[in-house]
Amino acid sequence: MTTKCTNWHAWLDTMPPKPDELYVVGDVEVANPGVEAYLTMRTPQGINPTILLLDLHLVQRPGQWIQQLSCAQVRFTRVMPPNSPRYTAIEIFYNGERIKFIEDIPVIS
Repeated sequence: MTTKCTNWHAWLDTMPPKPDELYVVGDVEVANPGVEAYLTMRTPQGINPTILLLDLHLVQRPGQWIQQLSCAQVRFTRVMPPNSPRYTAIEIFYNGERIKFIEDIPVIS
């Protein structure tokens, strides 16, 4: 169902007050405006605790939708537990295939 994913960004917000929050956003081209996109943490996470693995899910909402390519924005937010490792990269998967690898995760403080 997905054909193109663009504009992926991730950042870690360490501004007071605690806790820190990680944000990941991107645009996904979908078959119609009734498709919702969302990200979840992949299970299992993998052997490197500094690389976050996420799965992209596309869900068709019920109803009649015009079949026109549309852009769906996807967002993921995670409150970082105390003393958790800082992520150095994020991998995003769709249907078992890696569609994006984000290495630049700026820290906003």
